[in-house]
Amino acid sequence: MKQIKTIVIVGGGTAGWTAAHALMARTTTDVKVKLIASKEIKTIGVGEGTTGLFPDIIKFLGQSTNLNEDEFLFECDATLKYGLKYTDWAEKGDVFYSPIGDDFPNEIKYPHADYDYMRMYHVATNQKYENTFQTNLMKENKLAFHKDTLEDFFKNINQPVAYHLDTYKTAEYLKTKAISNKNRFEYIEDTLISVNKDENGYVKSIGTKLGKDIEGELFVDCSGFAKVLIEKEFDNKFIPFDGLINNRALAFQVPNKENETIRNYTHAWAQKNGWIWEIPTQTRYGCGYVFSDEITTPETIEEEIKSIYGDIEIQKDIKFKAGRNEKFWIKNVICSGLSAGFVEPLQATSIHNSIVLLNHFMENYYHKHMPFECQHLQDQYNKEMGELWNATRDLIRVHYQTKRTDSEYWIEARKEERLSKRLKRNLDVWSVKMPRIVDYVNDKSNNFFHFGNNLWIQILMGMQLLEPKLAKQELIDYYLLEHAKQHLDFIKKEVPFKVKQCVTTNSYYSKI
Repeated sequence: MKQIKTIVIVGGGTAGWTAAHALMARTTTDVKVKLIASKEIKTIGVGEGTTGLFPDIIKFLGQSTNLNEDEFLFECDATLKYGLKYTDWAEKGDVFYSPIGDDFPNEIKYPHADYDYMRMYHVATNQKYENTFQTNLMKENKLAFHKDTLEDFFKNINQPVAYHLDTYKTAEYLKTKAISNKNRFEYIEDTLISVNKDENGYVKSIGTKLGKDIEGELFVDCSGFAKVLIEKEFDNKFIPFDGLINNRALAFQVPNKENETIRNYTHAWAQKNGWIWEIPTQTRYGCGYVFSDEITTPETIEEEIKSIYGDIEIQKDIKFKAGRNEKFWIKNVICSGLSAGFVEPLQATSIHNSIVLLNHFMENYYHKHMPFECQHLQDQYNKEMGELWNATRDLIRVHYQTKRTDSEYWIEARKEERLSKRLKRNLDVWSVKMPRIVDYVNDKSNNFFHFGNNLWIQILMGMQLLEPKLAKQELIDYYLLEHAKQHLDFIKKEVPFKVKQCVTTNSYYSKI
């Protein structure tokens, strides 16, 4: 066993600086954290949305590393995110909402606590999922704070919220706050040029361009697509997700208009040759058009962008290959961020999985005296994280089970042969019963992925993939049809009154 005295993070960006705070928060004060990053290596980020895991870093874990949410929102031009709005996905002209973390508490716990009879009732009655408090906030661009007192409506529960953020400002904020932890953290602005290993293949130290030798016992690869440790130094395969069509994105920014209402959701807008993300910060939209360069050219995509937004400057042309590592932990090296895998920008899965990778390792595998020599331990973690990425692949792929056949792109994207065996199996299961947590992880108590049943059902509902007659019969069989109706009637009466009391997005940001 090896005693952990120093953890070395290689790479900055959102993944690296998030890792710095997460690791400091989850280790004892005698463990030092060092981060090496170079200004010569540009950050991939172009403006990001997060999932509900990122606020845990800022609001809870970050309390021990000097992070503060109001300060973060102000310094990073960040906004609160309640979910996603999808336009033109299931078919042209269709719109649906998918609120994040909008868990439904089955108060009667029948037939099981995870049985979401409320969403099932929406399916059974062909209603859009637009009746809940959170979805109404999204439709009206309000935040869950009282308009007069700014009292948090969610203060007694874990607020289902995420962030939209400026990638560069966020990295700088997290960097400044990490450096302020002088007794715990050291930032080294330098470039890795060599890796020194012991006789058993464990990393002892890394050599830098400025001649430093940085020693540690645990190394975290956050070097992005370069994968300078987890791939270049070990036998590690890349597993491509060939069922996913996209491999490129053109990123750009759109300034907010004067007095424009700031959205509280990410807009995913399907186009002829792919889809556009619109991520609202307090001053601008971070946008990008995701597409396949095997079907169309970047010049064609740029023309489409300018036909929508006017004379916009393309800031980045990002090429990527959807897929994941075979291994995420090798000897005394783990990885996070793009070093682990990437699917595409939809659903903020990259930053989500980065946090899950670290949290799962620190909560379930990390000890001050690490048994790195136990291969079975690493195999178990690698299998679990492989399943995380496979689940991510399938969650994203189900967005392309569309009715659209209006272009070569959508015809190709929706082909059945692009479905994984896992997703084919699940779609077959959901043709005879409504989705349940056990369908995703085969163990109701082991859903560490944090892709909840609610998220899957919302996307399946939005893409019109669930059968209303089947949902209705299931509710009848469980004697829940009338109960669900009464519950929804109550929500429809209660929600509008509560939403009227909430503050508008612009009013809130002007006061923080």
